[in-house]
Amino acid sequence: MDILDRFIKYIKIPTNSKSDIDKIPSTECQRNLAKNIVLELREMNLDEVYFDETNCYIYAILKGNERLPKIGFISHLDTSEEVSDENVNPKIIKNYDGKDVKLNDDVILKVDEFPDLKNHIGKTLITTDGTTLLGADDKSGIAEIMNMLEYFKNNKIDHGDIYVAFTPDEEVGRGTEKFDLGKFKVDFAYTVDGSSVGEISYENFNAATVKIDIKGISAHLGSAKNTMVNSMLIANEIINNVPNERPENTDRREGFYHLDSITGNCTNTKLQFKIRDFDLNNFKLRKKKFEEIVGNLNSKYNNCIKLVIEDTYYNMKEKITNNMKVVDIAKEAMKKIDIEPQVVPIRGGTDGAELTYMGLNCPNLGTGGHNFHSIYEYICLEDMIKSSEILIEIVKKCTKV
Repeated sequence: MDILDRFIKYIKIPTNSKSDIDKIPSTECQRNLAKNIVLELREMNLDEVYFDETNCYIYAILKGNERLPKIGFISHLDTSEEVSDENVNPKIIKNYDGKDVKLNDDVILKVDEFPDLKNHIGKTLITTDGTTLLGADDKSGIAEIMNMLEYFKNNKIDHGDIYVAFTPDEEVGRGTEKFDLGKFKVDFAYTVDGSSVGEISYENFNAATVKIDIKGISAHLGSAKNTMVNSMLIANEIINNVPNERPENTDRREGFYHLDSITGNCTNTKLQFKIRDFDLNNFKLRKKKFEEIVGNLNSKYNNCIKLVIEDTYYNMKEKITNNMKVVDIAKEAMKKIDIEPQVVPIRGGTDGAELTYMGLNCPNLGTGGHNFHSIYEYICLEDMIKSSEILIEIVKKCTKV
């Protein structure tokens, strides 16, 4: 099966995860994709294939020269809940001409809005039909890893043990919660979960979730004077006191505050924010800002606000910069196939960030996809092939380490 056929097969299987469901996997549909992948791995006759059916994690090993480094590659099964991935109907555009792409009568993929399109003139694009996600995040990574495994299975080339793992619920920040490092005994690893081909990332946000619960006092509207305390209006005061540093007006290494959800009525309102920052000190200051806002309003409104701040993940740069070999190997592999490495920070997080803090250095590699989490998502076939070739070259490079 070639890489395109694999990718199309995977994206046809819905795997949206859900942030409001407190179990792993958060959605049963992720098992459908997992079972398909397990079957493919077994048909390849890999040395070991293990499916944690309870938690929906896949681990597999293609054994090699035991004297060489053991390398791991990881991608995730789920897609973002922000847009549905039910009934994905991909459009395959061969010999792309560099012009706007009509996805449907109402949705156009415009070059002036998405200038990266110009980098794919003459190549094959795979887009959505403008109604769903495509699923390249991260089914492209899965397809590229599977393609790499098949290459080494079919070619008698010296290599060390190659480990692969596919995880659930990465998009809701729980991809490593049940990850079994005992089944993934590698020297280092890579998540294959980035954007442009040639990307390598070993720096990501520090992240926290802020949960605010406001208790108001309801009253009959005709006799509410000096009695009613409207929790929604207190929520509005909180929102207005948060600095205007939001995802929509920040980029590069700028951090932000993001209002993630708001539900409520006069009696009770709940807010949830996300805090993101690359710098650890600034990250701490952002958390302190919420403590100050809530503290001031609790003094004003008789302690009616409950604040909970939970750290989600941390910047893996703090760990990886102590041992850059894993990054250098990827750079050299890219150059070997005439891909110029692009070291870019991740304005988000990956399973690799948390695995790095669990003791396994695990930077992130690009897959060739763009505009993730949206109906404008697309991927370039030639870049998928190149991304898989990078994985192959990483393994080959390690025969000389």
